[in-house]
Amino acid sequence: MSSGVAPATLIPGIRLTSVFPRTKRNSDFIKPPMDFLSIHFKIVVMTRVYHIVKFQDGNAYLLFDGCNWRCKYCVWREVTRWSLCLPEKTRQQLDYLWKERKVRYLTVEEVERILEKERVKIAFLGGGEPTLDPELKPLMKALAKRGIKVWLVTNGEGLDDEIVDIAYGITFSIKALDEELHKRITGVSNSKVLENFRRYAKSGKIVAETVYVPGLVECEEIMKIAEFIASINPNIALRIDPLVQGADLEEVDKCIEKVKNVLNAYRIKVKGEVKPPKLLYPVV
Repeated sequence: MSSGVAPATLIPGIRLTSVFPRTKRNSDFIKPPMDFLSIHFKIVVMTRVYHIVKFQDGNAYLLFDGCNWRCKYCVWREVTRWSLCLPEKTRQQLDYLWKERKVRYLTVEEVERILEKERVKIAFLGGGEPTLDPELKPLMKALAKRGIKVWLVTNGEGLDDEIVDIAYGITFSIKALDEELHKRITGVSNSKVLENFRRYAKSGKIVAETVYVPGLVECEEIMKIAEFIASINPNIALRIDPLVQGADLEEVDKCIEKVKNVLNAYRIKVKGEVKPPKLLYPVV
């Protein structure tokens, strides 16, 4: 006789492990008295977090796997699934681990332990699209309870009142104001995006974001986005990201100066302008 153990599923979602007596044939189970039978169940719920880095300012960035959009220039699909600010050698090592299926999703508790150990001040939750993760709210609540501020980076489609209430801040992405252009870029309409932006624009937690894409989303379209934002809440800032795959920083900066006539605008530092972050997960 041997004891059977049901396989453990690490990615994604729920891991269920059961232990019970059985015969050599999986279909023939022994039926001893119930007081003799010992059954153990262990359920582990996984998030979709697969990568964490910590920057010099003490803040961490968590990457979630999966997205409901298919942006033509998506850096996570077209360039790398890891932090762009990591050294190339480190990203190659991480690629190897991923290929060998040695990277798994983390539980809420594992994320908590990693961030607490590093004394992280703010956790930026992005990716990917974090609102697709069924464990997003439990994770946000757990981090907030431990005094870690949660900043969500999202396309905005999956936002709801509870998420906005828990979040310390939200980077809300608007890829294009023109609906047909938005469909060309992402594969989906922007109607829900704009609806949610209007709904939460006065929460005091929103920073808008878009990407300058030569030949696709240039300053003319970005100005339309800026004017849309200003018409709802002129106090919201617009972050204009350079396209990773060959950005013209000079053109981006010129556009930023133009947008500043409508509302506050800026861009984040790109690779080469910021020190490499500390890799927290996966470990290489």
